[in-house]
Amino acid sequence: MRGTAPKTPPPDPREQALARTIGLPPLLVRVLLARGHDSPEAVKRHLRPDLGSLHDPFAFHDMQKAVDRIRRALRHGEKILIHGDYDVDGISGTVLLHKFFGLLSATSRPFIPARADGYSISRASVDAIKAGGHTLVISVDNGTNAVASVAELQQAGIDVIVTDHHGTNENRAQPFALLNPRLPDAGYPDRDLAGVGVAFRLAAGIASALSGSLLQSPEFAEFLVDAMGYIALGTIADVAPLRGENRTLVHNGLAALAQSRNPGVRALMDAAGLQHRGADVEDIAFRLAPLINAAGRVGHGNDAVALLCAKGYHEAQVAAKVLEGHNEERRRVERLLQDEVLLLAKQETGPAVVLGADHWHPGVLGIVAARVAESTHKPCVLVAFSGPVGRGSGRCTNGLHLRHALGACADLLVAHGGHAAAAGLEVTRDKFEAFRTRFAEVCATQPRANDDFGPDGIATFPELDPHTVRKLDMLGPFGMGSPRPRFLTRAVMAVGQPFIDGRGQDLRIRFVADGCILAARLVRGLSRFEELRAHKGPWTLVYSPRIARSGEDGPVQLDVHEMYGPADR
Repeated sequence: MRGTAPKTPPPDPREQALARTIGLPPLLVRVLLARGHDSPEAVKRHLRPDLGSLHDPFAFHDMQKAVDRIRRALRHGEKILIHGDYDVDGISGTVLLHKFFGLLSATSRPFIPARADGYSISRASVDAIKAGGHTLVISVDNGTNAVASVAELQQAGIDVIVTDHHGTNENRAQPFALLNPRLPDAGYPDRDLAGVGVAFRLAAGIASALSGSLLQSPEFAEFLVDAMGYIALGTIADVAPLRGENRTLVHNGLAALAQSRNPGVRALMDAAGLQHRGADVEDIAFRLAPLINAAGRVGHGNDAVALLCAKGYHEAQVAAKVLEGHNEERRRVERLLQDEVLLLAKQETGPAVVLGADHWHPGVLGIVAARVAESTHKPCVLVAFSGPVGRGSGRCTNGLHLRHALGACADLLVAHGGHAAAAGLEVTRDKFEAFRTRFAEVCATQPRANDDFGPDGIATFPELDPHTVRKLDMLGPFGMGSPRPRFLTRAVMAVGQPFIDGRGQDLRIRFVADGCILAARLVRGLSRFEELRAHKGPWTLVYSPRIARSGEDGPVQLDVHEMYGPADR
């Protein structure tokens, strides 16, 4: 939270005119203009995302091939296997396609591999597909780089349609059809879709090629509500950017979760303590997603599929209890591993934390790696060995592109894949130390992305009345790629003494400016404790206002991201 204070954004002369035209507070319009929405039409499109604005699914170059092959499977009653990943994105996309095929009276089977079998279409997956007599496989959230497995299935006469958003253009599998918006020749305009979003685009392509009577049926309308909810779960859990089509899909998905009558969704919401309200982005990230993920981490992803596919509420409640049990076990295992790893991480003096052990549970490595990356501000890779091979997870919060960094170590790895901030890998025991050395070298030299969002504009404390701050929520959903509005205010004075937030990393204090006092939370601001005790200001703040969850310090709270004193200007 130190550095040079950001430059003051200039006032926009269009603000007052646009605010009068659309009837919204100037502060809200200030953010809209800063983010490029500069006309009444653009504002309307942003504030009311419409599913009709989604791109044509046939923009995918292989969509027609995929749809034609699936229609042939439907005509001939072929057995379809939907091969999902064991995380929330893969599970929700798998259930989405399985339920869609149920509408079409198709014979489909949802299949989630065990985490111990490895990511994507593994040897165990190939054996299960062949043993089941399936003639068509549709992957969800995996498969792009499953070169050998896809080749073996295709040679055996089993067609594979890959829907995915992982992987690279190198070592690309050659399935019957490949739908992955991140690949340079995919054809689809929006590269940010999560795995569940790509699966939904496939369902949309199939639906548009079928009879119009299906699209008008009550069953399809009910499926669409369920599908939107699954998309919200998978997209948010996978930390996909909430911009473009993802924002449209999640905006509608959050509304769908609130009105869903699906027994599995209702039981999941109840288990997360959301019985009497809908879910927002934070609810999905910190309440719903952990329950689903716990199945794949310490149980089996099939347990989460069973919940989301439950026919009645009693069946769904039983399945939800299973997930709650998995989540408790996940917490227990995670606590033990976290304590051990944090002690080891303190001894790592290089630019990265890379650790491995035989007794670690592979299902919680990603969670613990994220905690270590956040506390050390270094990329963290943790590997659990079983025999000669270890499987690991990496997390990064300092701007390093983790998948690219692992790519620079590819000759030392059995496999790797993932995103900029989260990735997985397999490495043999005899090459682990060489990987540690190479990865540290890459982390020391690879450029960092600048993901720091500057302020959307200047605000005065009197502008931050509860009515206006509530209106700012119209800009949501907020998340990766779509942060809460950030404002800059100068000449702010601290009031009283700071105190440590219950979670231990944040500070609480009150600030005054222009005669208004507002409560504030300094995000990860513990290091400024003594400074705030000694100096009341004046300070320059960059913050996000929000309605306070409790009214102890007033209705509005500031989440302070940056705080600058006179020496920082």
